Amino acid sequence: MNGDRSPARDAGPRGVLRHFRRDRLTGQLAAGLVGVLCVGALVYGVGTASAKYRLADVGAWLSAGAKGLVVHANGLAGKVDGKAAVVPQMRGHHIRIVQDGTTVLLVDTDTGVVSRIDPSQLKITGSRAAGGPGLQVLAGSGAAYTIDSVKGVVQRIDPLTLAPAGPAATLTAPLGQAGIDGKGGLWVPVPQSGQVVPFQDGRQGTPVTAGRGGDRLALTIAAGTPVVVDSTSATALVVRPDGTQRITLPAPVSKAANGVRMPPVADGQVVPMLGAGGSLYLLDTGVGRVESVALRVPHHAFEAPNVLGPRVYLPDRTAGHLLVFNTDKGAWEAPIPATRPGGTIEVVTRDHMLWVNDPDGALALALDPNGAVKRIKKYDDHVPGGNRRPIPIKARPGDGNGNRNTGGGPGHGGNDPVPPAGRPPRPPAKQDPTAPDPPTPIASGDNGSIEVRFTPAVQPQGVYPVSRFVLLGADDRLVKGATPAQFPGNAPGGTFTVGGLACGSRTYEYKVAAEYKGKNGKTAYSPSGTVGATACRAPGPPTTLRATGVNHGATVTWAKSSGYDVTYNVTWQGGSTSTKGTSANVSGLTNGTTSHTISVTAHNGAGDSTPVSISVTLDPNQHTVVYNGHNNNSTTTVLHSGVGKNAPRDGTFPKGFTGQVTVICQQQSDSVTDTDDPSLKSDIWDKINYGGRVRWVSDLYVATPNSNAGTFSSPKVWGCS
Repeated sequence: MNGDRSPARDAGPRGVLRHFRRDRLTGQLAAGLVGVLCVGALVYGVGTASAKYRLADVGAWLSAGAKGLVVHANGLAGKVDGKAAVVPQMRGHHIRIVQDGTTVLLVDTDTGVVSRIDPSQLKITGSRAAGGPGLQVLAGSGAAYTIDSVKGVVQRIDPLTLAPAGPAATLTAPLGQAGIDGKGGLWVPVPQSGQVVPFQDGRQGTPVTAGRGGDRLALTIAAGTPVVVDSTSATALVVRPDGTQRITLPAPVSKAANGVRMPPVADGQVVPMLGAGGSLYLLDTGVGRVESVALRVPHHAFEAPNVLGPRVYLPDRTAGHLLVFNTDKGAWEAPIPATRPGGTIEVVTRDHMLWVNDPDGALALALDPNGAVKRIKKYDDHVPGGNRRPIPIKARPGDGNGNRNTGGGPGHGGNDPVPPAGRPPRPPAKQDPTAPDPPTPIASGDNGSIEVRFTPAVQPQGVYPVSRFVLLGADDRLVKGATPAQFPGNAPGGTFTVGGLACGSRTYEYKVAAEYKGKNGKTAYSPSGTVGATACRAPGPPTTLRATGVNHGATVTWAKSSGYDVTYNVTWQGGSTSTKGTSANVSGLTNGTTSHTISVTAHNGAGDSTPVSISVTLDPNQHTVVYNGHNNNSTTTVLHSGVGKNAPRDGTFPKGFTGQVTVICQQQSDSVTDTDDPSLKSDIWDKINYGGRVRWVSDLYVATPNSNAGTFSSPKVWGCS
């Protein structure tokens, strides 16, 4: 009898307003206008409590503390269309206004009390103690949360009743400023673990690692997408639904003692960041590009920058101005007066408009994406709310004539004290008063080079003429190899290029100087501030990803990513590989019906792309091979319903069988020795389709390529598992 002959074993206008109501990405953080409101019965002095008003859909609530009011401004008309008085007994508290559609919440960050305003009646409809000092409250896409940053407690609330909605979650305190993304998901930075924790519908999700434990993390929501900046490591993490992208930032970012300053919400994909010494960085999350811009007054005290349209608005509290940088022109525009020097500047982006307010001032600003400015008279009496009765205010030392935000101190940008009210302070005096003003440079990197664009300053009268513009290093020496080497003194601007640089994490720093003939005809320089960039930008994701299954693996191909000096990192469960090419072989996968996910990420010295993934199912039934029977000369060969000698019998090959069978796959099991020829041994079993049924037989009796050698027939025949 041959070998296995025994049983085997197992085997229009209104349309515009509707558009604005739909798009609330810019109003989804509790960064609404930090002011000093007094929270109480808002019906004081505004007529009958039952009066109902229709407020503009495109607008914002603003504090008007000098006269004890909170007003609603119409952004399109540039006018106040609703107002309410506040109770004077609570003056001096710090209040945030949280706005999302018809949800308007007042947060007393001194006491942790949250109150809801009914915009249709201009009155508070409820209040609740929701935490302690420093409480965060966020609202967006119909959801609302309270976050006790000190205790680490995250609680979803009903935005109408303010009552808790579901169980609370406790994270490791202290927590960073949180945000709500474009799909209503809450993101909470946890610096102690270096992670940002998501919540959806009140349920905690899987944390995303943004840095190391103890790193300085800051969060913004850019065009609805979370962006986490790790100031300690000078990196940014863009958290997209299909994965994260890590981007290397210029090294000076890590010098910011308390981390970079960013807006809680960015209207588009550009995230502005204010670093140490007033350095301004612009991260374009769409293409992974980082630009740095030199400030002309780096020693002023600034709030976080904001972007609307092509302009970056940097609140300068020292001067009481908005500094305006036009990214299309690469130049600073005329500053916009916003408040008294040293006053409070509250800035929020909402409904595709930028709102600027001084709670103690009489005017607020509304700016549209084109840079047009509407000045809003907050105390105009011809608005809904009836005739305002005077509110008795008992003066207290240091209070002035209204509510006041303390301003200054850590977390307000800059390290210099804010001067008292008066004339705007002048920039630091130049060593040579007759030296020309320096140009404004912008640095960005790509393809192993750095481009430094510059715009000359408009020179005042009485200064030496500029003879030429040159590129200097951070050490104030001329840069050799810059192209071109110089620009004439009357040039309207230009771009210096320094090539042949390594695409790594190193930041290359430069200045653009106006050269002139100074005293005694000697050559002198008027240098700009320092700008820096890495020599490439983070690559884009691979495209046209394809995967072809092979036995226990796959062949993966893709199209080249955008970017310079790119390496592709291919990962799968249980393995990884890297290549400079556009294909890779994946091995060690289990055959069967399991779907295997393979991810490809483009990487260079400037960061990573978002990973691109594809799934492949290794189904042996799709790769059968037809072979003939053999070694069946002396008797019949037993077939089994499962793999191995002890599996139940299920028919036979007849004696002398050499006909065709379809081999589906092979698997290792019991060793079989042929009784006619003991030299023939094998522990390989074939899963076959024979006689219209699937059965198992020892590989000794099917003429696969390696049947007489007792090994797998790979690569023609796949393994079963």
